[in-house]
Amino acid sequence: MNKILRIVLTATLVFTTLVASESVAQDSFFEEREQQILQKQLEIEQRRAQQETLQNDALYAIKELDVANALIEKIDAELNNFNLLIAAAETRLGTVQLSHTAAQKRVEEAEARASALNDEINTIRVQIETQVVQIYLDLTYEPTFLLEDGDPNRNARRQFYIEELGGDAQSLIDRLRSAQDDQQIAIEQAQQAQLEIERAHTEIDEALKSLNNLQAEQEKLQEEWNRRRYELIARIELEATQQQEIVNEIILLDEGVAAIEAEIARERDRRRKAELERQRQARLAELERQRQARIAELREQENRGEFTNPTFFQPIPGTIGSGFGNRIHPIFGIERFHAGIDIGGNTGDPIRAAASGTVIQVKDRTGYGNTVIVDHGGGWSTLYAHLSTFAVSVGQQVGLGDTIGAVGNTGWSTGPHLHFEIRFEGVPQDPVRYLSA
Repeated sequence: MNKILRIVLTATLVFTTLVASESVAQDSFFEEREQQILQKQLEIEQRRAQQETLQNDALYAIKELDVANALIEKIDAELNNFNLLIAAAETRLGTVQLSHTAAQKRVEEAEARASALNDEINTIRVQIETQVVQIYLDLTYEPTFLLEDGDPNRNARRQFYIEELGGDAQSLIDRLRSAQDDQQIAIEQAQQAQLEIERAHTEIDEALKSLNNLQAEQEKLQEEWNRRRYELIARIELEATQQQEIVNEIILLDEGVAAIEAEIARERDRRRKAELERQRQARLAELERQRQARIAELREQENRGEFTNPTFFQPIPGTIGSGFGNRIHPIFGIERFHAGIDIGGNTGDPIRAAASGTVIQVKDRTGYGNTVIVDHGGGWSTLYAHLSTFAVSVGQQVGLGDTIGAVGNTGWSTGPHLHFEIRFEGVPQDPVRYLSA
């Protein structure tokens, strides 16, 4: 017994040492994996910060593009306004040119009339001067012609000439003055139209100059905008590519974290199972220790002639053949341990429970054939093998002498018989020592 206890204690100590060593290794494993997770999470945060910076830069570049587009649109609007102003000035210039042409025509007509009147006036002036001179001479030589009572027709004719010539001269003079006035008005209108034309040309020249300046500014801005736009688009595309690369890196890091976490979960599950197995093994070791202690105690009781085991009765009334212990196997022809006794019988003979208890197994077992095991409590059980039929089921309570089956020839058997075992703590005992007489 002491030797058995020493073996059990030594196995328990070795197992505990191995578990402790494994626990230290596992703690180191978890620390390393947690450090790896923290490192990857830090890298993820860094990548996300880079991603946010790139997103902000991209938004700023887009805003710059919007500003540049707004500036170009503003310049285009101003150009459109100047084009409208130039078109209005050109329309006004055309109108003024038409007015100038009409005024110039009136001037030419007035000048033509004035020229014609001048010729006529010059002719009339010569006539008037000639007639006036003649009248003057007549009046000089006949100072008293109005007092003479000579020829009355002569005097009347002279008076008519004076009045007629005076009226023609005055009419010509009036016509001349009217023509000169018309001519002056036409000239002034032509001059005014010319001034308006000159002003219109000035306006157009100024508008064209402003337009040219604005177009030059637009071309410069357009060139700068195209260059800036190309740079911004290239920058946005590059930042988008970099963002995608960062997203891919974050995905890989997340996958790495997930893989490590899965590894940790597997290790924890393995450790949990190992702990459960350790506990199970410890329980089994403890049970084995207790079992071995009970078996040792049983042996000591037997050596002292003290029996506290249940009373077992022979299940069938046949003759005992092969006994408990090593023997030459009847089928394999080699020496093997025989864990029970074989009791002779005929197929179909009833087999009865050797003691009261609970049926814990009813099945076909390799070598044993159809087998029934009954638990009698206190670590004691009985086994009945090579049965032809079963008469009980698992969990059924049986009393001493209750039929549990019938003799058969199933399993590794050379003929109808009952293989009967008595076990204590699962260890086969020699049934002959425990069967009641």
